[in-house]
Amino acid sequence: METAWVYNKLVFDGEDFRQISNEMERWYNVKITIHDNAVASYRFHAKFEHETITEVLAALQVSLPFTFKINNNEVDIYK
Repeated sequence: METAWVYNKLVFDGEDFRQISNEMERWYNVKITIHDNAVASYRFHAKFEHETITEVLAALQVSLPFTFKINNNEVDIYK
């Protein structure tokens, strides 16, 4: 998992949404704000290769409930 970025893969292995958002900020060059502490503590297991940030967030929504809004390089995540 530590070398996934070398192979252009975004891998989440049980990290909470706050940790994942930090990784996604670097990966997609965006600023992510999570507006709910319960959502920030969600944990995900997933692997992505060529998906856009919209596709990644939509896929994560299948596992746990949250909404998001993207405005240019800013992403807001809500309960």
